[in-house]
Amino acid sequence: MKILEITPGKGRLFEITLEDDRRLWLHADLVQSEFLHTGDDLDEARITALKRQAAEHRAYEYGLYLLEKRGYSYRELYDKLMTAPNAQEDAVLAALEKLMRYGFLNDALYAEQLARHYVEGKKFGLRRAEYEMRHRGLSQEDIDDALAAYDDAEQISAQLLEILQKKYARCLTDPDDRKSTEKVTAALVRRGYTYQQIRYAIEDYFAWLEENTDDA
Repeated sequence: MKILEITPGKGRLFEITLEDDRRLWLHADLVQSEFLHTGDDLDEARITALKRQAAEHRAYEYGLYLLEKRGYSYRELYDKLMTAPNAQEDAVLAALEKLMRYGFLNDALYAEQLARHYVEGKKFGLRRAEYEMRHRGLSQEDIDDALAAYDDAEQISAQLLEILQKKYARCLTDPDDRKSTEKVTAALVRRGYTYQQIRYAIEDYFAWLEENTDDA
């Protein structure tokens, strides 16, 4: 099948017109690397190979574009790339492998970033952080490894005390006010802390409150 015309398209794409009126949209790098010229005769096997290379390049470029905006897990990015128009699974898998090889896609590092974001940034407990990370398509192994650095009782107690002091001071004024205590407990459970962690933290909070009230 002869190439009748090669014309520039949008961006760095070229439109390849074949004599049966089929059109291929190929990136400039692919046109150059394959030494394509008007009048070249392409058999069906080469046309299929060019289509696959074009699909892989589109998937790779789209993957880079998405990763520039935010982090993705392998699973998350696979799902996203497969929703693109004319996506081909073999091309998507090849693009993902290339992104990993070049270090753009790394689940272990992404898990560490998310752990820091959820635990240090949003002040979530480990349960909530784990849930959110699993929702991002990360493996349990990567999640466990990333959260291990935060699985420290003293660190968790200090973080909970800080949350109580900054967010719930107006609710926690009386240790005998069970309604307010239960309301705060429910909010912290939603943040991913255990009942035991919360109970100890509230006890620490009222001890801190009493100490500071006495000092005043």
